[in-house]
Amino acid sequence: MIRLQLKNDVMLSMFFDDIKGGKSSFTPGSHGMQATVTNEEFDGFLKANNLITYHNTLKGYEDGTVYGEFNTE
Repeated sequence: MIRLQLKNDVMLSMFFDDIKGGKSSFTPGSHGMQATVTNEEFDGFLKANNLITYHNTLKGYEDGTVYGEFNTE
């Protein structure tokens, strides 16, 4: 399982079709919205939103903008 944490301001521009429960599976956290997803959901989410991972950070593939963080559990 992967703990996914996204910044509040990017939630409106992202696609959540690959995550079971979609956007509603995210709850408010200390640094943004967070959810626990499976490896398959995480991979689909990255592809749908054109994101890459760098250490524990989620970045936009084209512009390098930081969208959030993730941690494996």
